Amino acid sequence: MKRNGHGKKVNMRSGGKIRLSVHGSRTLGDERIKILLLEAIDKYNVKRIVTHAEPEGVCKVARVLCKDEAIALTLHFLNFKYRGGAFEHRSKDVLNDSDRAIFIHDGKSKGTINEKKLAEKKNIPFDFYVLEPSEHKQSVGFDIDSEWDWNKDDDFNVDQIDDLLDEIKGV
Repeated sequence: MKRNGHGKKVNMRSGGKIRLSVHGSRTLGDERIKILLLEAIDKYNVKRIVTHAEPEGVCKVARVLCKDEAIALTLHFLNFKYRGGAFEHRSKDVLNDSDRAIFIHDGKSKGTINEKKLAEKKNIPFDFYVLEPSEHKQSVGFDIDSEWDWNKDDDFNVDQIDDLLDEIKGV
């Protein structure tokens, strides 16, 4: 491990790129989750996603995102040798395998809050979001906070397509 300019440890096995652990509520699985994950991937130069293998919701969105975007993925499975502690140990394994975490919570899930507390105890930097579960699975988006406007860059004339194709072809 090496420290960056902010005193934080950087895992040199990942070339200075971040292994991001993803945690969240099973009730959240819409495209808002994908947006938050993509923003974190860009912001922190994420090389690998680390998450839980079985749950639906946030973890499933992370698994599908990795497949769709060809992002390296590490999955941790429940280990029932720990019996009732299988979920706790899986969460600890996910956190131990990461440099940073993201928690996306529905405001109710106890598991996500317990994972956040583990990250705090281990001094793992994290982002924490609370979202209301949506009644829709797709096309949810975030609340619109400003009026949409139209500017010149938004203008596109369908008749210009032939000109653009000719330009691309070098005609």
